[in-house]
Amino acid sequence: MKRKRVEEAKDNPAYKDLLTIFEHLIGLTESSIEQVRPYLKPVPLSSYVEEKFREGLPLVDKKNFPVPDKIFDTLLNTFLDGLTGIGDSVDRDLRVLKSKRQDGSLSGRRLIDQFVMGHQSFLSYVFEMPDINNHLLFLALRNIFKICLTPFQDTLTEELAKGWERGECPVCGFPPDMGILRGEGGKLYLHCAICGHEWRFKRMACAFCGNDLQKELEYLEIEGDEVHKIHLCHLCQRYLKILDSRSLPEDTPIFLDLEELTTLHLDIIADQQGFIPGINL
Repeated sequence: MKRKRVEEAKDNPAYKDLLTIFEHLIGLTESSIEQVRPYLKPVPLSSYVEEKFREGLPLVDKKNFPVPDKIFDTLLNTFLDGLTGIGDSVDRDLRVLKSKRQDGSLSGRRLIDQFVMGHQSFLSYVFEMPDINNHLLFLALRNIFKICLTPFQDTLTEELAKGWERGECPVCGFPPDMGILRGEGGKLYLHCAICGHEWRFKRMACAFCGNDLQKELEYLEIEGDEVHKIHLCHLCQRYLKILDSRSLPEDTPIFLDLEELTTLHLDIIADQQGFIPGINL
């Protein structure tokens, strides 16, 4: 179903190249899960969740990152090799990334260390590489971390996550890249930019600075588009793209990682209004 939606989205030439990469990543993710499945051990969460959430900490930290360094390195190599051949520009970037792998400046261990330290240092490390396509590396890393964090996502139910009221993901601590309104009254769920986990959040609050002053918040409606909105915070000047699932038929499959890629028009609108994304790729 996801592949079908990707093919449909390719009708827009603005997204064709990016979605070709995205399609390859879907296949790589599916096959790579089998590589690491023996290392993805179930995570007992009940009392552990309460303790972590009481301290305002996400589940993942240096002590419990669920996949060994060697497996992470294998996944990184698999993704870099698997993306080869998509196109000349991608291959050029992959050659740069592979050379950085060989000289040790793009090591799996270093990426894990930066990741568990928090999103700011991780993104800073990744995107201080101006000679490569940053979005390509980010998409590959996002899928790798998503695979590694499967044990946490599988066991963290909405019921267990009730004690988490922060804008960062309760699994990995990263900010959201999108939100979705669901059900009667439009309950807001945030979608993690890294691991893809979804969690409930206050509808009228900024996911990035926590501001809940109504006069400083705004839902920007998009002319001719009943499905998408932009949540603006006038205090921190950041925005969050929102999908209103109530405007879609009930049986419509929704993939927020795909939605984030195919809603660049929302980013343009928010930028023209003087706002910046909460997570800047």
